[in-house]
Amino acid sequence: MILTCPECKSRYVVNPNALMPNGRTVRCAKCSHNWFESKPEPEVEIIPPQKPTENEANNEATSQDELIDKYKSDGEIRNKSEESDSGGDFDFPIQKPKKRMRPVPKTANLPALQNQKYGSSKFGWISLMVFVTAVISLFLMFQDTISSKWPASNKLYTAIGLNETQASQTPEEPEISPIGERLLIKGLSPSQENRNNVPYLIIRGNIENITDILQTIPRLKVILLDANRNSIREWDFASEKSSINPEEIVTFETSLPNPPVAARDISVLFTAN
Repeated sequence: MILTCPECKSRYVVNPNALMPNGRTVRCAKCSHNWFESKPEPEVEIIPPQKPTENEANNEATSQDELIDKYKSDGEIRNKSEESDSGGDFDFPIQKPKKRMRPVPKTANLPALQNQKYGSSKFGWISLMVFVTAVISLFLMFQDTISSKWPASNKLYTAIGLNETQASQTPEEPEISPIGERLLIKGLSPSQENRNNVPYLIIRGNIENITDILQTIPRLKVILLDANRNSIREWDFASEKSSINPEEIVTFETSLPNPPVAARDISVLFTAN
C-alpha cells in the first residue's frame, strides 16, 4: 500500500502487515514529520507472512543487518524501547521512485545544444579567424584583378590607403584658361539710327575663337562711358550663336533707344571669365 506524508506529501510504498493489527505511528524520512497511520481497510489485500526456508532466512537476516547498518548511519533507526503503547513509532525502508526528467517546454529559452565542450567552441573561433585572415589576404594580394573586375572596390582600397598610386595616376582635368585667352571681341562699330523717329545707338562687332576646340559664347556686356571714362549706362545681351568653332568668327549686334547725350565711348566685355 502507499502512504502519503500529510506535511510534505512524500509518498512511500509499505507492506500493510507493518500496520497490523491496530495501526502505528510512523515518521517521514524526508521531513521527519510523525503521524499515526491506521490499519489498512479490509479491501486492502494483506499477504500473510510465510515461513522462510533456511537459505531465505539466512539471506533475509543478512539483508536486514545490512539495512539496519545503513539506516543507523542516517539516524533513521530508533530503539524499540522508545515505541509507544500503541505500537511505537518506527521507520521503514523507503523505496522512492526515481524522478523523471521534466520535458522541456517548446517555448523554453534554452540553448539547442546543452553539453557542448569548450574545446569545440574554441576550435570554431579559430576556424573563423583563419577564414577572415585568408579573405583579407586574398583581397590585398589580388588588388589589380579585383579592381578590374569590380571597379567599386577602388573606393575601398583608397579608403585604406592602398590606392594612392592609382589615384596619383588619374589625369587631372586641365584648368580652364580665362575667357580673354580663348575668345576675342573685334571690329566694334557703333552707329546711330532713327527708327520710327526714335534715335537708337547700334553697336556691332565680331567674336573670334582663338583656340583649337569648340568654345561656348557667354553673354556680353556693354558699358557707355562719359568723357571722364565713368560708366553712365550698362546692359548685357546674348549673341545669336551660343557656341563657336575653332578659328571661327561670329558677328553680334545690340541696340539702345534714346542713348544718353553724355556718352563718349563704349566698352564691350564678356560677363563670364
